[in-house]
Amino acid sequence: MLATMVRHTRNLLAKSTLTKTAAEVPARGFRDLPLFWKLLTPFFALMLVLGVLGAFIIVRDLTGRAKSSLDQDLIARSLDAESLIHERELYLLESSNFAANIQNMPQAIARHDSDAVARLLQSVLALKSDLNLLAATDNDGVGVAEFVRERSHGRPARVPGSRWASAEFVTKALSDPSGTKTSGFLQVGNETMMAIVAPVCSGTSQCASTGVVIAGFKAATLASEALAAVRPPGDPAFGLALFDIDGRRIAARGLMPDTDSVPADASTNPVAQITEVGGNQVETLYAGLDLQNRKVGTIAVAAETGPAFASVRGTGFRLGFILLGAMIGIVAIGALLSRAILRQLKPLVETNRALGSGNLSARVEVMGNDELGEVARGVNLMADQLQANIETLESRVEQRTQEVQRLLRERTEFFAGLSHELRTPLAVILNQSQMLRDPTFRKTRSALEDLGYTIGDSAEQLLMVVNEILELARAELGGVELDIEELNVGEMLRQVRGTVAGLASSADLRLKVESAGRMPAVRADRERLRQILLNLVDNAVKYTPPGGTIELGASRRNGEVTVSVRDSGVGIPADVGARIFEPFFRVPGTKAQRGQASTGLGLALTKRLVEAHGGEIWFTSDPDAGTTFNVTLPAAKKRQRKTARA
Repeated sequence: MLATMVRHTRNLLAKSTLTKTAAEVPARGFRDLPLFWKLLTPFFALMLVLGVLGAFIIVRDLTGRAKSSLDQDLIARSLDAESLIHERELYLLESSNFAANIQNMPQAIARHDSDAVARLLQSVLALKSDLNLLAATDNDGVGVAEFVRERSHGRPARVPGSRWASAEFVTKALSDPSGTKTSGFLQVGNETMMAIVAPVCSGTSQCASTGVVIAGFKAATLASEALAAVRPPGDPAFGLALFDIDGRRIAARGLMPDTDSVPADASTNPVAQITEVGGNQVETLYAGLDLQNRKVGTIAVAAETGPAFASVRGTGFRLGFILLGAMIGIVAIGALLSRAILRQLKPLVETNRALGSGNLSARVEVMGNDELGEVARGVNLMADQLQANIETLESRVEQRTQEVQRLLRERTEFFAGLSHELRTPLAVILNQSQMLRDPTFRKTRSALEDLGYTIGDSAEQLLMVVNEILELARAELGGVELDIEELNVGEMLRQVRGTVAGLASSADLRLKVESAGRMPAVRADRERLRQILLNLVDNAVKYTPPGGTIELGASRRNGEVTVSVRDSGVGIPADVGARIFEPFFRVPGTKAQRGQASTGLGLALTKRLVEAHGGEIWFTSDPDAGTTFNVTLPAAKKRQRKTARA
């Protein structure tokens, strides 16, 4: 059996998980990769994530800055365009004011003398060669004389009179007696013009309006001039558009989105939008356009985003190449480090496999004092311990086998003792009950009484055995209930003296009870302590021949109280030892001196009760001379008394 266990142990070592093949272990993805790739893959993945994340953050920051720079540039160019438009506004204001205040203009308009008004307007056009429109109307908004110039510095053409009151800002100038000038956009034929309306007053202190003068400039020409002012020379990636107060586009030049609407809130705050024009992304900035401190429309400036973001793309590409080169270099360094580590790990793996295959003499060469060197020393130490364990395995297995055999023998003895203790009273009860059922048995009164006493005694003996077994089982499981109090051991000896004296005298034995003076109290259960003392005395009575002596005493030692029961009986052999406290154990070759019935549970139960009190029980014995059982119980703590001083 021992050789078989050793052989099984060696087989288990040979079949350890260190030598399992890939077919024996299910695939686990990353966990099955070689150690080189386990070290390198997370390193590469981390660098890739950090590189991509860093590039993304930098490019996003550069993109945001480029977008902000483009927005600022568009705002600046929008302000430049608006400044040029305001210059044209001042030009129109000056022209309309000059025409309205020219001598004889109010009288000529009041007479509806179109020729006189035309001559006066021509004199203004001669001085103001950039005007595209100059007209004079009566108070009903009907044109008296009108001139339209198709192109700058061209000859103005006189056109038939028309009604101008359809324009809201013209109507306002006609109905305002204060002589306030108004501005806005007019539709003249196929052209949209930016116009200033100036009242023609005939009074001196208060304006007595006879009509208005309208001076205008083509919106298309205005857009071209504004775009030329804001667009860098030779750069076609710009555009400019003008929108009226209703959001309709009235003029556009350059690169502009094809839309006839503006954002709803563009009149209050500049609004930027990115759209696609001809396959290119274009950002358009919409801002309100003021004339005469009144919103008359919207000006839009557009530019391609490509040139603005070209530097960002270039920076992104350069950054990507730099990061890629850095990652390749770092991964290469990581690969070299991984190979250096693997060169130290390979001997560990080979030695591990050798140990797993049963070669317990294999050892690892320690290459340094780092962690791998520590692991190598640990593997060597483990191999030494394993080899030593294999060498001592046979003795350990033999010890375990003997222990198992002893436990099996004790179990057999326990059940044999239990069967013996239960069989005797049960046999008596069965025998007596059969006699009661026997019709030939004379059932006299005295015979029935004898049978009853016999059955009762056997039942009591059986009940005693069962109760002791149950009490011992509870003690083994720690289920003994104790009613702890402070007890005086000397007093307890005096209380049990009568019972003990009766047991001794019935067995023709002498009894001595001694107590070493005044002793400290102990914390114990009164009934359990009485049971401990009686069990020990009863055991002494059983194994002491007639004429012998039993001594019951107590002493104090090292803060503890020791109760001893000494007899002059047959004694206990030295090889028995602590087995005397095992259930149903009887010393081989030893019998009760008077044939008393014994369950073999008294000493076992006594030991459990003593230990439940936190005490200790032991014995000393001299074969054929007697045995002394000692029970030590911890003394109760003294309570300090407070004394009053006078």
